Amino acid sequence: MIHSKLLTKYIFIFCILIVLGFSSNPIYITKSDKYHIVKKGDTLYSIGKKYGLSVEALKQINNLTSNKILVGQKIYIVAKKTSQQYYVTQREIPQGGYHLVQKGETLYRISKMYDLSLFELMEFNQLTSYTIKAGEKIWLKSMPIKTVISKTIIKPEIIEKRPKPLAKPKYHIVKKGENLYRIASQYNLSIYELKQYNNLTSNRIFIGQKLSLESTKAYSGKYIKPKTEITQKDVSKYNLIWPCKGNITSPFGIRDGKPHKGIDIASPLGTPINAVLDGEVAYTGWQRGYGNVIILKHDYDLMTVYAHNKENSVEKGDKVKKGEKIACIGLTGNTTGSHLHFEVRLDGRAMDPQKFLP
Repeated sequence: MIHSKLLTKYIFIFCILIVLGFSSNPIYITKSDKYHIVKKGDTLYSIGKKYGLSVEALKQINNLTSNKILVGQKIYIVAKKTSQQYYVTQREIPQGGYHLVQKGETLYRISKMYDLSLFELMEFNQLTSYTIKAGEKIWLKSMPIKTVISKTIIKPEIIEKRPKPLAKPKYHIVKKGENLYRIASQYNLSIYELKQYNNLTSNRIFIGQKLSLESTKAYSGKYIKPKTEITQKDVSKYNLIWPCKGNITSPFGIRDGKPHKGIDIASPLGTPINAVLDGEVAYTGWQRGYGNVIILKHDYDLMTVYAHNKENSVEKGDKVKKGEKIACIGLTGNTTGSHLHFEVRLDGRAMDPQKFLP
């Protein structure tokens, strides 16, 4: 009698397992757009193609170490939202108009501190890199009224943390491997100040060049902005390709009374987005209004921005080739239809992408 009850119990458990899909032919009852249940004949490639994702993206989302998948396996097609990495208290912009970078701080953290976007910081500081170091000045406004260091008001608590300044000579001779950012950091200057003192219109410098480290008589006290117009000769050296197929629905310029700092290229959801030049991934992540964003750094102080992506296929620090798929068209951020918001930035300044495209 006891054996009969045990047998009945095992049969019941076995039937439950079959219903739950643990048999070799599970029943597929969900069509959730958040994940896909593997069916006979499915591969990561076929699943990725169905949802507009790359094999590598699927592996990353699902923490897979190989392409092997099992019938009945749940494959997520949307990455989990990562928890906020930086918990910072927002603060007012200091009277001096800049933030003095402390050890361990990143540009992203600073943007959160002052409720600014990475793109604003890029323009304010004419950045061609997101690498920052302790002691560097990061401007939080478009341009301070004056840049005379002796008259800049600095809070006492910042002075205490400020690293001991080097004995600053009057000029610096550029050595191999140096760039404007590194030299400015070495002498506790901003790139703005260094460019002002030397009347530079770009971040390009050469070995042996003599850079003044202080204001000269010829210096007017006003920042000389680089010319916003570029010649066809300038454009030809970049040789960009189109980032995706589609039609321009919103050009560069003023839109609804506000600057539109790129172009919008309408294209179906999931359309591949390709790198327009060889480069390095400077940033990949979420930005307010832009949704999923990728920023690539290229030669000649050029950066390109790809926004509203459905999913990003590259990580920060990755090297990419011209024409390589880096993302796909999405609807993330502030958008009313599937499209790519594409920007071209020279020395951090937004330029009209159509002037660079063939």
